[in-house]
Amino acid sequence: MIQKLLAIFFTSALLTAFPQSPTASIIVPSNTICTNRTIIFNSISTNTPTSFNWLVTPSTGVTYLGSINESTTGVGFTYQGNYLVSLTVANISGTFTATQTVTVSLNPRANFSASLTTTGFPNQIVLTNFSSFATNYTWMYSDTPLTDNTTDANHSYNASGAFTVSLVAANTSGCTDTSRYSFYISDSSGVTLPNVFTPNGDGVNDVFKPIARGVKSMKVRIYNRYGILVSTWDTVSGHWDGYTTSGILCESGTYFCVLEAIGFDGVNYKKNGYISLFRN
Repeated sequence: MIQKLLAIFFTSALLTAFPQSPTASIIVPSNTICTNRTIIFNSISTNTPTSFNWLVTPSTGVTYLGSINESTTGVGFTYQGNYLVSLTVANISGTFTATQTVTVSLNPRANFSASLTTTGFPNQIVLTNFSSFATNYTWMYSDTPLTDNTTDANHSYNASGAFTVSLVAANTSGCTDTSRYSFYISDSSGVTLPNVFTPNGDGVNDVFKPIARGVKSMKVRIYNRYGILVSTWDTVSGHWDGYTTSGILCESGTYFCVLEAIGFDGVNYKKNGYISLFRN
């Protein structure tokens, strides 16, 4: 019994005096590694290493975000591709190198333009997607849990307030990027009548349309200089394209507009005015 205890004692003393060589393994945080993100690599080691040294090859576009001489390090990748991550640990008894191959995917860039079709409410926002390196999209709106998965999108608002639209762009590797746009829709109604339009097909000011915000109903009548009704509509989104309701082209000249509208805030509008039509 005494001999066994002495053997254990001397073995322990020897191990303390002459520690074994260390070992280590690399822990990769995720199967999805994307460019332009900080990736934290951890390690598990044995036999108490006294030094650590991380190395990523190839080194082009690789940025170490923190010390490479700790048990944990952060790495940023600029380019997609396959990389070899190495960790060398050492103590007075020897060294050990662990390696791990990782695949880096190109991260998408979410980007879009947003345009409200009018001022006030009701309103619609038109969203045009300019994202790159993405294969699928998710549009999210602050006023509803519903989402859109189309490339471009539009969303309607029937109330005033502060709103946010977010676009999540993703690729097949699971890398994502998010872009957001915040805006405010005013809480008062209003109607303005333009006094000139040029329906010449150049895409600029080709239709006559009242500028309305916060309007829930509208009736518009257009008359020529002889008092003959040439165009009419009963919707907020209606407009006049320079033709009569029967499709006859209206000549350049002066016309008269009569408008009645009701705002969401209860304000009634009765407006009239002259319109100049030019076809030059």
